[in-house]
Amino acid sequence: MRTFRKAIFYLSSFIPLYLLLIIQNIKIRNTNDEILPLNEIIKENIFKQTSITIFWFGLFILILLSVTGIVLFFIAYGKADGVIGELSGVDFVREDTMGYIVTYIVPLLSMDISSPRSLLINFILFITIGTFYVKNDQLFMNPLYNLLGYNVFSANRCIYITKLNSSQLRTISKNKDKVNKKNIVGDIYIVEKIENH
Repeated sequence: MRTFRKAIFYLSSFIPLYLLLIIQNIKIRNTNDEILPLNEIIKENIFKQTSITIFWFGLFILILLSVTGIVLFFIAYGKADGVIGELSGVDFVREDTMGYIVTYIVPLLSMDISSPRSLLINFILFITIGTFYVKNDQLFMNPLYNLLGYNVFSANRCIYITKLNSSQLRTISKNKDKVNKKNIVGDIYIVEKIENH
């Protein structure tokens, strides 16, 4: 179950890629540059060629699983009761989620959905990245957190996903103020400041 949760978080980190792939590959205009009716868009994009059909159905499943990951993060963990405690760490280093986008998401955009070989190569790359992501607990490398206002910091071998900035975290740590820590997996926590403390 723990590995499944991590895999779902991994899939959700590619939501920007899924949106870019849809924009890059969907055909909504005919050769006369007229917008196609919905039934023609479906016929033109999904049922034109076997590899294209596999791509669209695979992408649909990935999007459904990714939405599950987002719901799990923001509802299950975001609303769950955490543990009241202190933050330990002299310096809070911001994790580089932008490097994740450039290193992993951008190369997958070169996919040619009409080529079975290209789909296979990209599928193998996707699985390889996923294995690294899941085995090494890289759940914090998710650009969605940044897009939704969260910051990702590391300190003393712990990863903190929070809406607080680094100076707020340093002040909380220095003053030994209490925070609400919700463990996601391993040493990765969602951290919220406790108001009126």
